[in-house]
Amino acid sequence: MTIGMILLAVFSSLIASIASFFLKKTTGRASTIPEMLKTWTLYVGGILYLISACIGIYILKKIDYSVAVPLGALTYVWTLFVSRVLLKEKITFRKVLGIGIILVGVIIMAKSV
Repeated sequence: MTIGMILLAVFSSLIASIASFFLKKTTGRASTIPEMLKTWTLYVGGILYLISACIGIYILKKIDYSVAVPLGALTYVWTLFVSRVLLKEKITFRKVLGIGIILVGVIIMAKSV
Protein backbone atom coordinates (compact mmCIF):
# COMPACT_ATOMS: atom_id res chain seq x y z
CA MET A 1 0.00 0.00 0.00
CA THR A 2 1.34 3.39 -0.91
CA ILE A 3 0.99 6.72 0.82
CA GLY A 4 -0.91 7.81 -2.28
CA MET A 5 -3.67 5.27 -1.64
CA ILE A 6 -3.93 6.36 1.99
CA LEU A 7 -4.19 10.01 0.95
CA LEU A 8 -6.80 9.10 -1.66
CA ALA A 9 -8.81 7.31 1.03
CA VAL A 10 -8.55 10.36 3.29
CA PHE A 11 -9.74 12.57 0.43
CA SER A 12 -12.61 10.21 -0.35
CA SER A 13 -13.72 10.26 3.29
CA LEU A 14 -13.67 14.06 3.26
CA ILE A 15 -15.87 14.12 0.17
CA ALA A 16 -18.31 11.69 1.85
CA SER A 17 -18.48 13.91 4.92
CA ILE A 18 -19.21 16.99 2.85
CA ALA A 19 -21.86 14.99 0.96
CA SER A 20 -23.55 14.21 4.27
CA PHE A 21 -23.50 17.89 5.13
CA PHE A 22 -25.41 18.73 1.97
CA LEU A 23 -27.95 16.00 2.67
CA LYS A 24 -28.39 17.38 6.19
CA LYS A 25 -29.02 20.81 4.66
CA THR A 26 -31.63 19.20 2.41
CA THR A 27 -33.59 17.98 5.42
CA GLY A 28 -33.64 21.51 6.80
CA ARG A 29 -35.01 22.94 3.56
CA ALA A 30 -37.73 20.38 2.91
CA SER A 31 -39.87 18.07 5.01
CA THR A 32 -41.25 15.71 2.37
CA ILE A 33 -39.54 13.66 -0.30
CA PRO A 34 -41.18 15.57 -3.18
CA GLU A 35 -39.92 18.83 -1.65
CA MET A 36 -36.44 17.35 -1.15
CA LEU A 37 -36.33 16.37 -4.81
CA LYS A 38 -36.60 20.07 -5.66
CA THR A 39 -33.60 21.18 -3.60
CA TRP A 40 -30.18 21.62 -5.14
CA THR A 41 -28.47 20.46 -1.94
CA LEU A 42 -29.87 16.95 -2.44
CA TYR A 43 -28.19 16.69 -5.83
CA VAL A 44 -24.87 18.15 -4.67
CA GLY A 45 -24.81 15.65 -1.80
CA GLY A 46 -25.72 12.79 -4.12
CA ILE A 47 -23.05 13.70 -6.67
CA LEU A 48 -20.43 14.00 -3.94
CA TYR A 49 -21.41 10.59 -2.57
CA LEU A 50 -21.14 9.13 -6.07
CA ILE A 51 -17.65 10.61 -6.47
CA SER A 52 -16.63 9.26 -3.08
CA ALA A 53 -18.00 5.82 -3.97
CA CYS A 54 -16.11 5.74 -7.26
CA ILE A 55 -12.88 6.64 -5.48
CA GLY A 56 -13.68 3.97 -2.90
CA ILE A 57 -14.11 1.33 -5.60
CA TYR A 58 -10.76 2.30 -7.08
CA ILE A 59 -9.15 2.06 -3.62
CA LEU A 60 -10.69 -1.39 -3.10
CA LYS A 61 -9.06 -2.50 -6.33
CA LYS A 62 -5.63 -1.36 -5.13
CA ILE A 63 -5.47 -2.27 -1.44
CA ASP A 64 -6.77 -4.98 0.86
CA TYR A 65 -10.43 -4.82 1.84
CA SER A 66 -9.45 -5.21 5.50
CA VAL A 67 -7.51 -1.94 5.24
CA ALA A 68 -9.66 0.03 2.80
CA VAL A 69 -12.90 -0.17 4.77
CA PRO A 70 -11.41 0.97 8.10
CA LEU A 71 -9.80 3.90 6.27
CA GLY A 72 -13.34 4.86 5.27
CA ALA A 73 -14.04 5.38 8.98
CA LEU A 74 -12.14 8.64 8.63
CA THR A 75 -15.45 10.04 7.41
CA TYR A 76 -16.47 10.21 11.07
CA VAL A 77 -13.44 12.34 11.87
CA TRP A 78 -14.23 14.81 9.09
CA THR A 79 -17.90 14.84 10.10
CA LEU A 80 -16.98 16.07 13.57
CA PHE A 81 -15.16 19.05 12.07
CA VAL A 82 -17.83 19.75 9.45
CA SER A 83 -20.58 19.63 12.09
CA ARG A 84 -18.70 22.09 14.28
CA VAL A 85 -17.60 24.54 11.59
CA LEU A 86 -20.61 24.52 9.28
CA LEU A 87 -23.48 23.51 11.56
CA LYS A 88 -22.17 25.04 14.82
CA GLU A 89 -22.77 21.78 16.67
CA LYS A 90 -21.23 21.25 20.08
CA ILE A 91 -18.19 18.98 20.33
CA THR A 92 -18.35 16.97 23.53
CA PHE A 93 -15.65 14.97 25.28
CA ARG A 94 -17.41 11.74 24.29
CA LYS A 95 -17.35 12.72 20.63
CA VAL A 96 -13.64 13.54 20.80
CA LEU A 97 -12.95 10.28 22.64
CA GLY A 98 -14.86 8.31 20.01
CA ILE A 99 -12.98 10.00 17.19
CA GLY A 100 -9.70 9.31 19.00
CA ILE A 101 -10.53 5.62 19.19
CA ILE A 102 -11.41 5.59 15.49
CA LEU A 103 -8.12 7.29 14.62
CA VAL A 104 -6.13 4.78 16.66
CA GLY A 105 -7.87 1.95 14.85
CA VAL A 106 -7.25 3.49 11.44
CA ILE A 107 -3.56 3.99 12.22
CA ILE A 108 -3.21 0.40 13.45
CA MET A 109 -4.93 -0.95 10.33
CA ALA A 110 -2.91 1.25 7.97
CA LYS A 111 0.38 0.12 9.54
CA SER A 112 -0.57 -3.56 9.50
CA VAL A 113 0.07 -3.89 5.78
